[in-house]
Amino acid sequence: MDQQQGMSRRAVLAGIGMAGLSLGLGATMAGGASVADTVYGQAGTIGNRLGHGNGNGKGNGHPEGGAELSDCGDGCRVFVSGFTYEDVQASLDAADGKTILFGPGVYTLSGGTPVVGSNTTVLACGEVVIVQPNTGKHAAFAIAPGSENITIDGFDLRGPWYGTGVPDWVNGDVDSALWNASYAENIGIDIRGRWYQRQVLGYPPAQMQALTDVSRHITIRNCRIEGFGQSAVIADQIDDFTAAHNRIRRCGRDGIRMYGVVSAHIYANTVSRLSPGYDGAKPNYNVYGITATRLYGSSSVPDPNLSVGRPSRDVDIICNHVELCSTWKGLDTHGGVNIRFIGNTVRNCYIAIGIDKGGIHDVHGKAPGRDLTVNGNTLVWDGDSPYRRAAVAAYGHDASDDLIGRNLTVCGNYITGYGGNATDGAVSVSNFAAVSVTGNVFTDCLRSALTLFNTVIDFTITGNVIDNVELTGYNVAYGVIVQTKRATGTVEGNTIRNRNQATMSAGVSLQTPDPGFGVKVGRDNVFSGVMNAKVNTAGNEAGGSYFLTPHAYANMELTPSGASILAGKGIAAALRTAVGEVEITLKEALSGNQTVIPQITVKNGAGIAASVSAVTSGGFKVYVTDAQGAAADSGFYVTVHGY
Repeated sequence: MDQQQGMSRRAVLAGIGMAGLSLGLGATMAGGASVADTVYGQAGTIGNRLGHGNGNGKGNGHPEGGAELSDCGDGCRVFVSGFTYEDVQASLDAADGKTILFGPGVYTLSGGTPVVGSNTTVLACGEVVIVQPNTGKHAAFAIAPGSENITIDGFDLRGPWYGTGVPDWVNGDVDSALWNASYAENIGIDIRGRWYQRQVLGYPPAQMQALTDVSRHITIRNCRIEGFGQSAVIADQIDDFTAAHNRIRRCGRDGIRMYGVVSAHIYANTVSRLSPGYDGAKPNYNVYGITATRLYGSSSVPDPNLSVGRPSRDVDIICNHVELCSTWKGLDTHGGVNIRFIGNTVRNCYIAIGIDKGGIHDVHGKAPGRDLTVNGNTLVWDGDSPYRRAAVAAYGHDASDDLIGRNLTVCGNYITGYGGNATDGAVSVSNFAAVSVTGNVFTDCLRSALTLFNTVIDFTITGNVIDNVELTGYNVAYGVIVQTKRATGTVEGNTIRNRNQATMSAGVSLQTPDPGFGVKVGRDNVFSGVMNAKVNTAGNEAGGSYFLTPHAYANMELTPSGASILAGKGIAAALRTAVGEVEITLKEALSGNQTVIPQITVKNGAGIAASVSAVTSGGFKVYVTDAQGAAADSGFYVTVHGY
């Protein structure tokens, strides 16, 4: 991250040097001056050459000079103003539509929040610290609704709680008066939109519904942001938004929060230690490392067409590092469409990646999550945070067509440590259709690797490795648990291992399905270690694929000299114990004597009969008789179904 910032600043300084050469400066001055000298001017050189010297050997805007902007050619402006809010805002106003460069130093914004105009690039040259000491509705930078073509690059933005973090709630629960007075709208970079218009400006319903202003082409990069009461970055109603290579920590609720952002690229950011959050009670104080949501709730403004608060759409959240969002979610979307979580690392968040509804009725708008990808992420809970639930929690509101979540892919992730003591698995899915959970590696999760709730239809759980599931306080552990009667899909080609727990409740657990629902469990799942059952209630599958597939089969020869297996699979031994009597031992024991179902077919003509007795989970005896009912040595075929 520091290297990335350094590269950006070196590029800026190189640009200043080239500007100096174009103005006729010597190569030594243009390329070899210090950052401070280049920005401020030194001893009658760059400042006076530009015609802004003041006769005291200091360029305008130097701490001992005046406060003015100096043109550097090609429409660029170099910021040489003072270090107060008033200086910053005056310079931003003068540089509207230009590139403005902040020189090294500490800028203290006691007087207010600077607003950046459209078509402006704001760059930090060297170590530029912006201090916003005010609590309440203040920001280090703000952008007005409907702005466009703005870049903010390379700043160290410090809020009123820099270095300490935002204080916890006084009474241990959310103190709304404290939130409203000190934390709310206290933001590092506030790209304003519908939230600001409704909550701060107080627009009435008719005015909110008439709004059409959307910002466009906004970029925030290479910034360090710390100590703001609500959020590091709010991005509200933007087409084409980029946030990259930012380092965020110790803010009160959000790292990066997007409301109604369309076409966004959020990559290579680091977010850590968000607290105390807002809403609920621990561990459900809502904090979000990075979230793509929409404006809804807390309002009587009807929004049935999602026009006031549109969903975030087409958002790439890629290669970010988020940790210690201990009381809620590392990455998140509420009602997002085509949101892609790819290649991120999330550590020690209560929920690593949350996918949730974004409105459930016509007042707030109906906005289920749709077209969602969770691919190639590393999601780790290793005990450094006191709370844990699901690594991936995907919840629709209900099974109705306009509220069920749809099209969810969870693929190629590494997930360790996550799960819930009471209900959640490492991946929990509820009220979703068209779900693929494929090729993930789960290690040492709690309660289950995958849990399905309520209604989940048309899913496939395939090719996952589940390496150990820890027993909960209730002494249960599952590889996959379908915790609903309203599920339809397949569980196939997975490897499920109990590595070090005393037992495992089941590798795969199913409920008796409602009519029209049911789950098929394929025979190519692999189960290893101590388990009460590999597949419990397997007879409740749709079509019974696991149950009906043979567990063992053989072509047996039986003569007075003994029993032999001519061909077969799944049978460890066949021992002739008497005339017409063979003891069959299975290679792999099934779950119990009631789940072993042998079928015997005689092969030496009419009159020969066979029967089975002494069935156990690991084998049984076969008796062969002739037409008169006497014991006879005669070959047979054996097939064993079971679970």
